[in-house]
Amino acid sequence: MTKWKIIIIVLTIGAFLTGCSTQFGYRFADTYLEWQLANYVDISGELQTDVETAIDELHMWHARSELPRYRDFLDTILDDLDRGRIDTQHLFDYSETIFQLWQRMRNQVTPYAQEFLPRLNAAQRNQLIENLRERLQKEREEAQELTPGERFERSYARALDRANDWLGSVKPLQRRLLRRWLHERDNSDALWLDYQEQWLKRFEQVLAKPQSNSFTVALYELFTQPEQLRSDELRMQIAENRELAVAVVLVIYQSLNKRQEKYLQAQLQDYRDTLTDLINEYAVTVDD
Repeated sequence: MTKWKIIIIVLTIGAFLTGCSTQFGYRFADTYLEWQLANYVDISGELQTDVETAIDELHMWHARSELPRYRDFLDTILDDLDRGRIDTQHLFDYSETIFQLWQRMRNQVTPYAQEFLPRLNAAQRNQLIENLRERLQKEREEAQELTPGERFERSYARALDRANDWLGSVKPLQRRLLRRWLHERDNSDALWLDYQEQWLKRFEQVLAKPQSNSFTVALYELFTQPEQLRSDELRMQIAENRELAVAVVLVIYQSLNKRQEKYLQAQLQDYRDTLTDLINEYAVTVDD
């Protein structure tokens, strides 16, 4: 998490709570996942039916088990904001909470991968690997299209847009803080791409032998502990960038005026209300 996303992450759970049509999008998350899967591998018949059922199960698990955790997390942040308890330790704690929530998702998805991947035939396995490799190559090419200066300005523009989303408007001092942070942090894009390449190579090796006695364990490690494949240099950059990101979040928070504070709290409260609506909706579905 070396980009502006970490700033949003430590303030709220953006992965499921972005955009003006959050509830609509969440209701169709299972359909979206099925569409995405179709971009990587062609499946049909009983396997397709079983996978669609599994995606529905994951969606319901997430709605019933995880959304309440997200709401609790937002409650914690809102309470900390109200009591003025935002400091370095709290921001690191928020980051750790996000990682734990992400780890829960990994752990929940892994058994399905262990069940369904061995059911792919050789052609489907090759198709999956080739499509993953093509996506990674596209990321590499996109990273090389811009000069360092152009990449910086693009990152700054995105950071500024997101800051405006959360604060209503960004003051000149806060703009300068963003630019300084982006200048100071290490650009680890190349290392991330190398890490993804290592993961993909290992995944290809594991997927080539689905009947192996070590398949289940190897796939579990790839899905739940992929960080083991990161280089020492990448690990160090991630740690350093995390500290820089937390530091700039804290400084920007301390620079907020009353209007910005109210705007931020209102945004978080809106997301909390959305979560409550979704939780109630899926609770009704379960009861029925």
